Order: sequence, then C-alpha cells, then structure tokens
Amino acid sequence: MNYPKLPPWPFIDPDTPPEGYLKVGESLDQARSTYSPQLWHFFVYEGRLIVVKKEWIQFDDEPGEYAIRQYEYPIAGARWFVDTTERFFLPPDHPNAVPRGAKTIEEPVDGEVLGVTRGAAYGGEFIPGYSFDNLNRYEHSTLITRSRCQMFEMGDPWLFEDGLFDLFKQIAQRHENGEF
Repeated sequence: MNYPKLPPWPFIDPDTPPEGYLKVGESLDQARSTYSPQLWHFFVYEGRLIVVKKEWIQFDDEPGEYAIRQYEYPIAGARWFVDTTERFFLPPDHPNAVPRGAKTIEEPVDGEVLGVTRGAAYGGEFIPGYSFDNLNRYEHSTLITRSRCQMFEMGDPWLFEDGLFDLFKQIAQRHENGEF
C-alpha cells in the first residue's frame, strides 16, 4: 500500500543540535558496526522524536566526511512502539496478540502511519530484531535517500540486552508525564 509522503525533516548534527532540540537519550548499537559501536542520539522537538546517527565515512584514499542518518516519528510513537512490540510476545490466543503469521503491524499515530516489523536480520547478519517504521516518510541520510519508508532497524540484543527498549519506555513515560 502506498502512503502519502511528508517532506523530509531537516538533518540535525547531534553534536550541535539546533536550538530547542532536547536530547532525551542515546544508545550504542554494538552489533552492526565492524569498526566501533554505532552511537544513536534521541531528540524531542515540537512533538517529534528524532533519532539520528553521525558517522565518519571514508572510502579508500578519498577524503572522508561525516554522514548523518535520521528517522522521525510523532513523540506519541514512542509509547506506540513499546506497546506494539510487546504484542509480539503475547500468547496467540490473547485478544491483543499479533495475528498468527503477521510480521508487521501498522497503525496511524498522530497523523502519521507507523509500523513495527519483525525481521530475521534487522540487527545484522543472522541477528533478528524489529524495525520502527514511519510509512509517511522516506528513508534518508546525507549520503542517500531511498524510495522506501523509514525503517529504524534494531536487533534483539540491542533492544532487550543493551537497553534500547528501556530507553523507548523512558521516553514514552517522560512524554506522558508532560516533560516535553
């Protein structure tokens, strides 16, 4: 199904975010980098959760540059992601369980269609995980823009052992407490 696409969100430098951006967390993806863990930064701005990574890229003898990869969601999406991911763990006969055979749940959240998808290699080769999808936004980075929707892929170890799922829970709770 095709979803109308929203204009790209401006890229932010996580080291020097624009005024008004509130940093609400960071998390290391240990599994997906061959050189060093990838540090992801989480910001809130004007009702949005912005997830961004800045990484030094250098190919062979060419001069290097920083690349930014970024994902954007309505801030209410943090709670929706937590609650929806937990549905994958419910017994199949539970009324709120992910339907048998389904690998993606999609629902509108604050005017944007979000999804959670279970994938066999979302944490790297042979590492299963989940993606937090925004079907109204194209995937984009400073290096390439893809015609697929935004899919922030997270492996099970990163989510459940290294604290990323707990970070999403904290962000959701802080939002519900009115902190931002």
